[in-house]
Amino acid sequence: MTTFVHLAIPQFQNLLVIMVRVGGILAATPVLGSRTVPPRIKAGLVLALGLVLLPIVQVPGLPGDPLLMGAGLTAEFLVGLVLGLGIRVVFAGIELAGELMGTQMGLGVVQLLDPMSAHQVPLVSNFQTVLASLVFVSLNAHFMVVRTVASSFDLVAPFGAGLSATLVEDVVRLSQGMFVIALKLAAPVMATILLLNLILAMLGRTVSQLNVFVLSYPLTIAAGFLVMGAALPFSISLYEAEFLRIEETIDGLLRMLGHG
Repeated sequence: MTTFVHLAIPQFQNLLVIMVRVGGILAATPVLGSRTVPPRIKAGLVLALGLVLLPIVQVPGLPGDPLLMGAGLTAEFLVGLVLGLGIRVVFAGIELAGELMGTQMGLGVVQLLDPMSAHQVPLVSNFQTVLASLVFVSLNAHFMVVRTVASSFDLVAPFGAGLSATLVEDVVRLSQGMFVIALKLAAPVMATILLLNLILAMLGRTVSQLNVFVLSYPLTIAAGFLVMGAALPFSISLYEAEFLRIEETIDGLLRMLGHG
């Protein structure tokens, strides 16, 4: 019995280290980490991935000091969050694009409860997020997350992560990419609404009896939805391109963390 305990405790510690990083990645990953997924399923998925990776991952000797152990586990969780950030930024850019479009269309005050983030989001933003989630699942990008979890231990050994100035630059570049994605998606609607507002302004100056303020709301909403529908193939193509590029982005973050 004593021999079994001596063998089981190190294996349990290694499993704990693996599960902490896996939990950090899944916590920051859209769809899998959303509040719509029950906590039991999340815990079961983390445990299943941890058991699968346990015979593969080589965990170095763990420190005996509880403070050092706690600091190491915190660092492992932060590594998982940084990796999940590479996926979360794309969805944040899509949500920002929907917010920009909704504001220009006059639907900025219409709010819906987003079950994925558990907070109020604009109507158009919620639509874009749901559409992006469907494209994400249809591309089997959730399996890419699993591959990322497995490869992360090869590039960044447990308790072997390090920070560097290059990593900070990569995170800033990811944040910039969020605004680029938002502008690419929202540009057709914003340009159309701007042109429509210019036309209405000229009509208001020409025909003084025309109530431009009342007329602008249905026109901008209708024009915005028409342009969104026409640009839907472009939007889906952009989603696919960004999701396929996520793996390359995460690989770059892993290499920065492993050599920081």
